[in-house]
Amino acid sequence: MPMLQCQQFPPGCVDMLSKQLLFLFSALGAINGLLLACYLFSRRTQRLANCMLGALLVAIGVRTGKSTFYYFNPDLAVEFLQVGMSACLLIGPLTYLYVHCYLADLKQSAIGKHWRWHVMLAVFLVGLGIVFPYSSYPYIWHHVMGGIHIYWFTYLLLAGRELWLARVFSRQTILLHSVYFSSVLILAAYVSTPITSYIVGALSFTFSIHVTILTFFLQAEAKKDKYQNRKLDDMEAHALISSLDEVMRGQQLYLNPNLNLALLAKKVGNLQTTVSQVINDNLGKSFNQYINEFRIQHAKDLLQRESHLNMELVAERSGFNSNSTFFAAFKKVTGQTPASFRAGAAP
Repeated sequence: MPMLQCQQFPPGCVDMLSKQLLFLFSALGAINGLLLACYLFSRRTQRLANCMLGALLVAIGVRTGKSTFYYFNPDLAVEFLQVGMSACLLIGPLTYLYVHCYLADLKQSAIGKHWRWHVMLAVFLVGLGIVFPYSSYPYIWHHVMGGIHIYWFTYLLLAGRELWLARVFSRQTILLHSVYFSSVLILAAYVSTPITSYIVGALSFTFSIHVTILTFFLQAEAKKDKYQNRKLDDMEAHALISSLDEVMRGQQLYLNPNLNLALLAKKVGNLQTTVSQVINDNLGKSFNQYINEFRIQHAKDLLQRESHLNMELVAERSGFNSNSTFFAAFKKVTGQTPASFRAGAAP
């Protein structure tokens, strides 16, 4: 039989197909990243960590989207180039803030307000870019691009340090580590463009965003497996929440520093998984958050009524095992320290 001739696929067609596939895979990460960001912003139980992750995905999506279009259209308007480079100023801080907020939620500790300063600094730098636009000051932008990558890398070091100190490696933190190392991978791809290709950054985001999405939904499935009993309808869930509140207030279970999910479930005559499911899904809280809100309310009453009690006794009588846990929980719930609350409540 005669061999198939290469002329059946003209070189021009093959080249065009290759470019189309390259464009598709390069742009796919940015598109999926923006879609996932929209999902995170629209979740009913909103958390600061989810907001930071959504904002991070938007920033990387804008940056890699610009890279994709610029690679295939070098004559792209300079305003689009500036938008893409400005997004780099946000990726580093948002990676760090996502890690910081995620770990704070994990440890049930106060996030604090210093995260706003990181956002304000990044916004200020983006604002400087608006004052000195790329179209009018191209030489400035050419010289500061390396500095932008160093700025990004510095925040990766800060985030890596928090991860290292936290020492959290479990199924629960797979998404956290996936997002962090994706940011590292994308930065490495952009820094190495002189010896690779400008499009590598966009391709690396496509790869990493799909890993992140896969991890995200695997975690969601893991949470579903945790609740193997059937999901309660609204009426049943409301009845269980009422029972929980009645038992908590009537018996003051929260004053027991050793209160756990098993004991609370036993008190209301239900399964642990069902109680956990209702607290998580219907109240949008973790078990610790739910209990600590009762403890903090009790502590606030003590701080107002028993001015002679020191903070250690207030913490102990409110069901906390330690002062540090008490202070962190109090500030997270009320936004202020116990001492400042007492001072403000004084007649």
